Amino acid sequence: MLNWLALILVLVVYFSSCATNPSSVSREERVSVFPSKRSETAASRTSYKEHREDSVQQKLVEGANRLRGARKLIVNGRLFPLDCTGTVLAIYYYAGIDLSSDFYKYNGNGVRRLYLMMKDKNLLYDTTDPAEGDIIFWDNTYDRNNDSKWNDPLTHTGMVISTSEWGTVIYVHLNYSKGIVFERMNLKEPNVYMKRINGQMVTINAPMRMKGQPESHGRWLSSHLYRIFAKGYAYR
Repeated sequence: MLNWLALILVLVVYFSSCATNPSSVSREERVSVFPSKRSETAASRTSYKEHREDSVQQKLVEGANRLRGARKLIVNGRLFPLDCTGTVLAIYYYAGIDLSSDFYKYNGNGVRRLYLMMKDKNLLYDTTDPAEGDIIFWDNTYDRNNDSKWNDPLTHTGMVISTSEWGTVIYVHLNYSKGIVFERMNLKEPNVYMKRINGQMVTINAPMRMKGQPESHGRWLSSHLYRIFAKGYAYR
């Protein structure tokens, strides 16, 4: 009987020495052995957000293709103004984002209000390789205040459809004479209007300054008048 009791006592001591008391393990060691579910959840959220933005950007491009050439902007039963800002708002509304909901917080024309919204959310950025769905802002596309001076910021807006590895940006916007069209801009070759490629003359930077406007000081292409891009699809 004593031998059995001695054996049991030895086993208890042995297993007690193998078991680790959780309270004796440092926080860092516990994290390394047992990954935090909170961290995993945060990573999942980041991945989901990126995937969601990708899907929204694809929807924006789809909306732009559907509205190309339209003479009336009606999306899901809602009528938008047939101007440059209305075009961007309509495309975004097609993708499920109502950017006009915060317009009342700002003053000025539609382009300025849209710009200030993006600025307040830190979504403005400058690049030569924008992403699909990026909003584009331009300055001095016309003499808005009729003073014949180069002092007209935020006069036009559009949206990026695609960007090539050579820097060619295809964008959608409302052309004052052609309607809703796709045109080109290349910020890596800002002073090139047209170039011969494979034996054909191809537009590199589409004209942007309205015809008949006062002296443009040699700045008349979309690349000359470009101001900045904005990640409108990240607006929340």
